Amino acid sequence: MSRKTGFTHRHYHLDMPQAASAELADIFAFEGERAIGEPTRYAIRFTHPQPDLSRTDYLNKPAAFVIQPPFNPLTTLKPEPERRVQGVITGFSQRGSSRDETTYEVVLESRLALLRNVPKCRFFLDRSFPDIIEQILREHGFDRIHGSFEFNLYRTYRKRSFVMQWGEDDLTFITRLCRRCGIWFVCEEGKHCENVRFGDDFTHYRRDPDLSVPYREYSGLESSAAESIDSLEMDATTLPTSYKVRTFSTERPLSEPIEAASQITEDRTTYGEAYTWGTPDLSEDDAKAEALLRREAAVAAQVVYRGTCNMLDLAPSCILKFPNRTLPDAEYGLLTVRVKCSASRKQPYRVEFTAIPSDRLYRLPLLEDTWPKVEGVITGTIASPGGYKDPYLDAQGAYIVHIHADQDKRTPGLESCPMRLAKPFAGAGQTGFHFGLVEGTVVTVGFLWGCPDLPFISQVLHTAQDTDPINSAYPWATRNTLRTRSNNTFEMEDRASREHIKIATEQGKSQLNLGHAVDRDQNERGNGAELRTDKTAVMRGGAGAMMTAYDRAGSRGHQTDMQETIAQLKEMLALAESLAQSAEASKASPADTRAQKAINDDLSELRRPGALVTAPGPVGVVSGDGVQLAADGSIIGTAKKGVHFSTLKRFTVAARDLVSLFTQKGMSLIAAAGAVVVQAQRGSMQLASQNDMTVETVGGVLHVKSSREIALSVGGTYMRMTPDGIEYGSRGGAVFRTSGLKKVGPAQMDLGGAAFAPVFVPFTTGCEVWRSNPDFVSPPAPAPAPDASQWESLGNAGAIPPAPDAGAIAPSPPGDFFSRQSSGGVPAGASAFSPFDGKPSNVDSGVPKAKVTLNSPDDQQQAYVAPDPIKLANAVPCDWKMSALKADIKQHVESISYWGVLNNRTPWMNDDKTVQYRGGGSRDSNYEFAYSEQDKAITCTVRAMMIPMDLFPVDLKGARDTSVSADEATIPYEYSAHSTMTPGMVRQGVKMDYRDAVGPKFDLRALISRIEAVLNQGGYKLILDGCSKGAACGCRVKVNFKVDLRLSVKGLPIDGFNPHVSLKLFPLVLRADTGAWGEKHKYKQDRQILDYPDANVEAHECGHYFNFPDEYFDQGGWLHESYIKDEQIDFSLVDATAETLVWQGRSQKNLMGYGANLPLQNGRATIKPYYLEYVRRQFSLATKKLWRVGYDS
Repeated sequence: MSRKTGFTHRHYHLDMPQAASAELADIFAFEGERAIGEPTRYAIRFTHPQPDLSRTDYLNKPAAFVIQPPFNPLTTLKPEPERRVQGVITGFSQRGSSRDETTYEVVLESRLALLRNVPKCRFFLDRSFPDIIEQILREHGFDRIHGSFEFNLYRTYRKRSFVMQWGEDDLTFITRLCRRCGIWFVCEEGKHCENVRFGDDFTHYRRDPDLSVPYREYSGLESSAAESIDSLEMDATTLPTSYKVRTFSTERPLSEPIEAASQITEDRTTYGEAYTWGTPDLSEDDAKAEALLRREAAVAAQVVYRGTCNMLDLAPSCILKFPNRTLPDAEYGLLTVRVKCSASRKQPYRVEFTAIPSDRLYRLPLLEDTWPKVEGVITGTIASPGGYKDPYLDAQGAYIVHIHADQDKRTPGLESCPMRLAKPFAGAGQTGFHFGLVEGTVVTVGFLWGCPDLPFISQVLHTAQDTDPINSAYPWATRNTLRTRSNNTFEMEDRASREHIKIATEQGKSQLNLGHAVDRDQNERGNGAELRTDKTAVMRGGAGAMMTAYDRAGSRGHQTDMQETIAQLKEMLALAESLAQSAEASKASPADTRAQKAINDDLSELRRPGALVTAPGPVGVVSGDGVQLAADGSIIGTAKKGVHFSTLKRFTVAARDLVSLFTQKGMSLIAAAGAVVVQAQRGSMQLASQNDMTVETVGGVLHVKSSREIALSVGGTYMRMTPDGIEYGSRGGAVFRTSGLKKVGPAQMDLGGAAFAPVFVPFTTGCEVWRSNPDFVSPPAPAPAPDASQWESLGNAGAIPPAPDAGAIAPSPPGDFFSRQSSGGVPAGASAFSPFDGKPSNVDSGVPKAKVTLNSPDDQQQAYVAPDPIKLANAVPCDWKMSALKADIKQHVESISYWGVLNNRTPWMNDDKTVQYRGGGSRDSNYEFAYSEQDKAITCTVRAMMIPMDLFPVDLKGARDTSVSADEATIPYEYSAHSTMTPGMVRQGVKMDYRDAVGPKFDLRALISRIEAVLNQGGYKLILDGCSKGAACGCRVKVNFKVDLRLSVKGLPIDGFNPHVSLKLFPLVLRADTGAWGEKHKYKQDRQILDYPDANVEAHECGHYFNFPDEYFDQGGWLHESYIKDEQIDFSLVDATAETLVWQGRSQKNLMGYGANLPLQNGRATIKPYYLEYVRRQFSLATKKLWRVGYDS
């Protein structure tokens, strides 16, 4: 610096309160560098009288490099204030020494530079980039004592589920985060300490009128210490026109790549497209922000100015202007991004600077080649909240992993973001490969594209503690196995001559052994196949089952190949037909060969569901107790040789119609002891033979008795006996060969006879049989299948015409309707109605089945009717039973999309009448379906997790706007404006975020009671369909709707609670939906937001959870699909079905209509019987019986 004025104090000195020797440091040269995105660095050289200064006095000590501008009393009234460059000494060197002085050099850097000394592996969960930076700075003492920082951000930065610091020091990591999201920072002088200032927009550039200086090229003349720019040069380059990013995320609802592009407009110097694959973006909004950032970073580096000057206060982030020169690419000035300053005893203060046009957003260069990539994997352990014996999974099937590299203390169960497990197989429709991982399992964590922020579980490892199930121990090394923690095993042996497959579970010691079977000690148990269990074993084939001993060497032939069996069945049929023809020729009743042929046809290749046991050798059925054969059709036996039955006690045959015995060669009926009784109790009896016939009693008396007449006839000669006398007749004479003939007076003898039952006792059956027609009459004609027009008009709501009258014959019992002869276990009569109509059902066909038992004999007399709602009469007692069932089910709302209309039936359009909105839609509903055997009641329960949320206005920095009034501090939720927002998102100045608690006036118990009171007010029941007692049938089931609402702050899991629905709970709501409710309801009138009284809105939304469609069409209501034709509402049908017992197109009082908005002070919304329609269908599927909805009034 010039000392012409005689002002002799030092212009440069070190201020180090903790190093007294620094006062004697005589600075003779320095070089400093300051830049956006880098710590300040000054290399200061000085002489000192002490030859051996200690490094410990300087290193890591706070210091300030003080610059005092020269003071000339001839030109200025007082000295300029000193400039201070604050920081910490990070380097200390001794450069030379003489007898008088020693030369030293120290490096003064921003405190931020110390963060280079902290390389680590670390990760952050559910934090935004600014939050992470702030946390790290606070950890390093930036607490406004040793250093400070401030964020001046315009944009909003989303929270990221996982951010990894991989082998980087804290400074490099912070800088990388800033590069990735478009934030820049500068190190400046603070009031008491250095300050790090973060920004992301034009508004945070430093603007100072003193930074407007003339451009004056150096000419060697004295400048009187006036500040100026003495040189300036510019570099520019071409850029790609478009910046495109493309990536893929497994967490996106659609399994498609995400892509976005950002283009440079109004610049003809650009060309081409810069394409980047594999950015860690989770949504289209993220991809758009990424593409925009890349374009902004490129534009920031397109035009670069470099110059020199003598400006003392020029610093990074300053706007530099020239009053005497206009730059074509920087008419608003230059933004300095890097400043290098230097001075020495030989050179005055000199500045070199780098700048860009100030009208461009500055972005740090991305420098992606310096970003860390995780090569290979790291290890971790599966974690849980603690005590979980089973896998701890989230709703997506992801795990929490305690990463071994992590040193931070974390809450159990929150050690990482949820990580998916890479699997050998996966696909749509929940196809995949799953073996649950439990707490403590060691895994390896890989990273998608090597990106540290995209972790996934890549493999599972065995350890020395938890060893591999197969090792070198003989003979296990030849085995391949899958074994779970409960010893469920899938085992395959590859050892020669001992190949086998084994599937086993400890439950019931159930096993399937294929091939060479051995015991635990490797002793042979057999070869072939074995299915064994200590519990119940069932072989079920819905399309048929065959057990055969016919060999197919090498597994050749079709699965149902049964040519030997078919040949044998045909041979047996031919034999049966031959014998039947003989029987018919002999006037005997032939066997039903048509039934036998039908059975053969059905069994052939299992054309119908049937069971077949066949073998070339003998087939045996041996029982320690009893053997039963039962069939709804015929039981047919055919044998080439003989049919032999032997029993130690009784052999009985009973038939309702006829017992016919026929033999071609002879018949023997012998009782070695006891009586032989042959009776025709209500018919005639005939004994006839071609040759001799003998009627004989060996040791007793022969009685021939008739109550009316006995006639004996031989060749025309006869004897006729009646109660009135005896008549003889003959063409010839009569010869009495007797020693005497005596005639006395009249006499009478009454022989004892068979005591026949005086009244016929019909065959009766209790309700538990439900299998045959007791009165042997034809069943009534089934209801005709509705044609297409009926389906369209009735909407499958149960309003089907009843079956026609079957006439005066006795009605058929329910056995005809629910016997297992018909497909699916239901009769043809019921098959025309949902859910047995064969159409895609909107209810869950996978619900467990329950057994129904009826014990009332009077229920024989039943008639079939259509399943529309029925008004109940007083129930006749009925001792019926049904086993309990409980399952979570998934149904589908019977609603489809259509062109929306308003309440006045005009199109629902946007404000400028150019676009018509769509209404309706389609979705699944999930809830718990349970039947109580004790209470004879169905309870449908929906479990909902309510997450407290808030909507509030924010300022330009993204923070809550505290300047608004209390009434405006919370924004009411409205479906069309806010339904697609997620926590942390800002849209049009409104932010959605979590709340820590609900409002003080919110009463969860009262809400649950209010909802259940509305849903259960009808007291409707299900009644067994088809009973002859009709509305008085005692087989009834009560139906209850229940809601289980739980509060969860920030959506954290609740132990033992598996929700069907997760919904947001806002303080205020204008229009709620199935995903968002409000503690208080509002409505808008003349642009004013007013309070709305408590209504039935929550009960209405719960109705949707139970699969109910809407009963209104205004602005998009989800109408029942029967009202939609060609994507338009059929208003003629809406009017025709009004006030009937089907889903309504518009209802003023029903819960699923405008009754939802009915204030509670005016009464509850109404519930109609058909609201139980989907419960009825589900119960019908579970019981394989048809039910109706019943109502009392």
